[in-house]
Amino acid sequence: MSQRKRPSSRSTSLPVKRRGINLPHFGAPTSDDSPLLLQPSQIPSASALSTRVLPLKGTIPSLSSLAARSFVTHLQVLVQNEGIWHYTKRWLKLLPDALVPKLFSMLRSACPTILSHGFIVLYFMRGPSLALSSDLPGVQRQTIASIAKNNALRELHLIGFDKLADTVFASLLHSLPDIRILLLRGCSKVGAKTAQAMSDACPFLTTINLNYTSVSPVSLVKLLISCTDLEVLKVAGISNWSDASFAKLLNGLARESDLVLRNMKTIKFRQLGISDTSIYPFISRCPNLKRLDVSFTHVHRLPSSTTVFVPFLEKLSLTSTMLSGTDVTLLITALPKLQTLYIGALGGGQGSSASLGNISAMTMTDQTLKALTDAIENFDRLEKISLVGNTKLGLTSRGDGALSNFIHRVGRKCKHLNLSGIPHLRSQDLSGLMSERVNEGPPRLEELILNHTGIDDEAAPFLSCCSSLVALEVAGTKLTSSGVFAIIDACAQLEKLDLTSCRGIKVADRRRFFEVWESEWKDT
Repeated sequence: MSQRKRPSSRSTSLPVKRRGINLPHFGAPTSDDSPLLLQPSQIPSASALSTRVLPLKGTIPSLSSLAARSFVTHLQVLVQNEGIWHYTKRWLKLLPDALVPKLFSMLRSACPTILSHGFIVLYFMRGPSLALSSDLPGVQRQTIASIAKNNALRELHLIGFDKLADTVFASLLHSLPDIRILLLRGCSKVGAKTAQAMSDACPFLTTINLNYTSVSPVSLVKLLISCTDLEVLKVAGISNWSDASFAKLLNGLARESDLVLRNMKTIKFRQLGISDTSIYPFISRCPNLKRLDVSFTHVHRLPSSTTVFVPFLEKLSLTSTMLSGTDVTLLITALPKLQTLYIGALGGGQGSSASLGNISAMTMTDQTLKALTDAIENFDRLEKISLVGNTKLGLTSRGDGALSNFIHRVGRKCKHLNLSGIPHLRSQDLSGLMSERVNEGPPRLEELILNHTGIDDEAAPFLSCCSSLVALEVAGTKLTSSGVFAIIDACAQLEKLDLTSCRGIKVADRRRFFEVWESEWKDT
């Protein structure tokens, strides 16, 4: 039986419906519906995510990659044969140090239960980088202590070890004087002693991630003075940070009147209880800053001079801050080199459920979006934008309003666009994806997130224009199987679909929708 010709990516109409579909009533949310913005600990682990793996085009994996894949695939069989396993272990010991982190990463994903403490220490405690997380069943306190024996280590990731004391990490760092990149995210007991150890023993640090630890602001003073090569500082989600505690950090730096953090490129202050009083004086010492995240903080006004935000800033995240739409537009206009812009839930104030439920708290309006569109239309480097949770958008217009205008003039030029949680976004607003001029070409979009918006099957012709689309998330929308079939028909690069709570699609089909689509082709 012959297959039908795949519709063109520029198709503007839905194909003939393949089968009759009984649409359920769109009413109360299902049990897997979730709030628009959640704290990391509240993010649900289950979703109706459908994926497929497409053939590689123009890329031939290296021989070492193919060998590593084969080893991981057949590891269970190798382990069960004592003779072969004895022979294999000899080769594991001869594996070049540079390949050890890559193979270990693949094993962590494919067969974590095989990675016992002894296995890790004997074969993978070497090489330039190492990543361990608390969800690996074989990792024990002795495993962490064994890291000190690796003199070649330059990059260390320890994730989620919330039961290990501050002294454990401090002691380890005294044995790693040449470490460059250190990630301790979620190691909640990391505090002053670890910060002191970094200052005393790790002078070459360029990247420090202390997200969700217990480090205090004042404990970073010596670290910032000692580690002059520091480029990345991430301290998100640390409780008990306030303007009062941060003032001790600022006072400590003030004693070094000439201190300028010239190498600092990235700062992440996300989810900290600090405001303009703390943030602006600190970033004024970072003249070469390129990436700044102050989401979910108490920032509510612009500094007296927007030059605090250096003009070559590439990434800015202001999600759920109390800045007004006018201030945001004024600030962004002065940042022509932006590549990434997150301005979700603007005015929401730290993304609390109370503030998100109160639409009057939001400050991003259609008028603000129009002004912002005018300001950034010619930002030729802008590739990633998030407007998630701005619930006032689309409230005063339909079809040819601010959202459609933004999508046509800015959104279609981006590679990643997040419009999730905008309930007044309708299918017709996506008409801006369609090209009005031949020389414009198709949208550049590779990832488009439209969860919990008001779109339905009428959006399919517009989404079908996105021929480069790799990931599409439409959770909680009114799209049905018929509409999604049309999108897959046109978007040959599509690999990921989030269909959570799409009540027009059978629950059993949501996780395996690409398979359903394939079977429909065969039956047609």
